[in-house]
Amino acid sequence: MDNISFSLYSLLIGLAIGLLLCLVVWIQARIKTKMQIKNFVEENEQLKSHLHTHMNISAKGNEAVQQDLAIQRKTIENLRSTIGVLKEKPGRDKLHVLYVYDKAIHLMFEKHPGFATMWAGVLKEAEAEIEKTESGFLPMIKRVFKPSPPLLSIRSTPPDEE
Repeated sequence: MDNISFSLYSLLIGLAIGLLLCLVVWIQARIKTKMQIKNFVEENEQLKSHLHTHMNISAKGNEAVQQDLAIQRKTIENLRSTIGVLKEKPGRDKLHVLYVYDKAIHLMFEKHPGFATMWAGVLKEAEAEIEKTESGFLPMIKRVFKPSPPLLSIRSTPPDEE
């Protein structure tokens, strides 16, 4: 019996050592799992914080883009209205004809106050005079800086009294 009891005793000691090793391994795994869970929770919190910060930055950026877009729309609308107004202004050729007619009328009033039939000749003379004033260095500067058109006035005194 001694042999059986020794075998049983050895078996129980081996079983106890095995269970003790299993318990140690299980406790270590449990501790390791808890540490991993704790790390995952911390990482999750960091990711949530990062996501929240990123969303705030994106929201502010979207607001800035929306404000810029509104400003750009207003600018485009202003430019459209300006283009509409500029399209209504006369061109250079129309202004040239206007200046020629104005000069011709004033020359006709000075030279021939009663003769409307002289219009064609005076018109040619005025056109030649305008062409002469548009050639050279000073007219080139005037074209670059685009000054306002000269205002020609009717003389209040007849040319004979000069």
